[in-house]
Amino acid sequence: MGNLGKKLLGIGLLSATAGAAVYYFTKKKEENPDLQEEFADFQDNLKETAASAVNVASKFKEVVEKSVDQAVNKADELTKEFSEDDIFEDAFEDLTEDIEDIKEDVKDTVEDTKKAAENISEKIKDTVKDCVCEKEKEEKEDTSAEL
Repeated sequence: MGNLGKKLLGIGLLSATAGAAVYYFTKKKEENPDLQEEFADFQDNLKETAASAVNVASKFKEVVEKSVDQAVNKADELTKEFSEDDIFEDAFEDLTEDIEDIKEDVKDTVEDTKKAAENISEKIKDTVKDCVCEKEKEEKEDTSAEL
């Protein structure tokens, strides 16, 4: 689960960096109108990056779901196999309870991961959308100022 935290932190860091870059280039564009074409290229690249990040987040979510499902299925199989062997009945009941607790913890972790991935995807979408809206607003203002 430590790897998961690192990946989520990395995705958050990329989002923050993209937002800072958009802000920086917006300010630079205001200072130097010749940068408009470069800013448009940057904005297109940012959109592609955001779409890629959303894709990565959804694939990551699918991979986590599959691995958790496999772990839960394996735990269930082991529980069934162990229950068929009546060698250690008391120990088995304790083990079964422990496995059920682990199973619930894993399910909770998957749900939390899903929510975190969805939140990150939404934040990326919102950042790109805000950037595009801001760009369009500036272009309208520039056009009206030229008229």
